[in-house]
Amino acid sequence: MNNEERLVAEETLHHLFVGSSVDGIQFGLSPATTKIYFTHYDRNSDEDFVYLNVESKWSIYPSSTGSFPNSEIEMIDMTEEEKYWNLYKIRRQKVTQIRIGEISPHLFITFESGLILFINGFHEKYECWQSGVLFDNLWLVVACPGNGIATWTPTKK
Repeated sequence: MNNEERLVAEETLHHLFVGSSVDGIQFGLSPATTKIYFTHYDRNSDEDFVYLNVESKWSIYPSSTGSFPNSEIEMIDMTEEEKYWNLYKIRRQKVTQIRIGEISPHLFITFESGLILFINGFHEKYECWQSGVLFDNLWLVVACPGNGIATWTPTKK
């Protein structure tokens, strides 16, 4: 992942997520997959309903956290019940900041409470997370295998 790719992805995620609130969750076929839904209640746009599909380990940290894990190996395993209760902590909270790690596409989503949803972005073979707009396929940001990041946005006419 080069710096330009990271900045484009971060700008896209900022546009899609900042100001939205956690609005729902869906657990996937395996315990490793969770889809988190976000909604913008204070604007009227095609991008009001966004999602984050997580296929890697994640956790919620306080804003005072000084360092974050570098890979899944450094993260704790959570049961589905623990995942649910952790996501419950951030329900209806607005996203105030979103950023991507500089080396790996770790995702850091900060909420109005100061809590940070950290999603691991490094895996050698698999995509760790994907995000986009719920009802179209024009917006997509993907944490690719081996520290890559890919972004698709609508072309301006």
